[in-house]
Amino acid sequence: MTAQTIFYIIIGILIFDFLVDKFLGYLNAKHYNDALPAELQDVYDPEEYQKSQAYKLTNNKFGNISSLFSVLLTLSFLFFDGFKIVDDYARTFTDNNILIALIFFGIIMIGSDIITTPFSYYHTFVIEEKFGFNKSTKKLFFIDKLK
Repeated sequence: MTAQTIFYIIIGILIFDFLVDKFLGYLNAKHYNDALPAELQDVYDPEEYQKSQAYKLTNNKFGNISSLFSVLLTLSFLFFDGFKIVDDYARTFTDNNILIALIFFGIIMIGSDIITTPFSYYHTFVIEEKFGFNKSTKKLFFIDKLK
């Protein structure tokens, strides 16, 4: 098997996983507007149920956007040799394979965290606040990110 074949298999797996995940999310989202089941009407407050359904729908829409961004970023990193660039950079520090791997994954993790911070911020301070679930402050959010 050639490197190019493996590359396209990886791309296919990423796209297939994304599509299956979105399809399953779509099947779940079709039921977010369903009425409260009769068996639960004396147990669960209908207003709270509607609020939870609206929260799930909002999270589902936001999750679709953030996961699309993530898969597009991963695919572009693969197509434009981003992993090779990071690997070459990590190799400038040492010849030790273990340290190269640690530096490589450290760069990937820190870069990923920086890129996804706006999504985390929006989720915490817009979506969670809209539904009354946010107990964090902006200062605490950024201190936690630095940690």
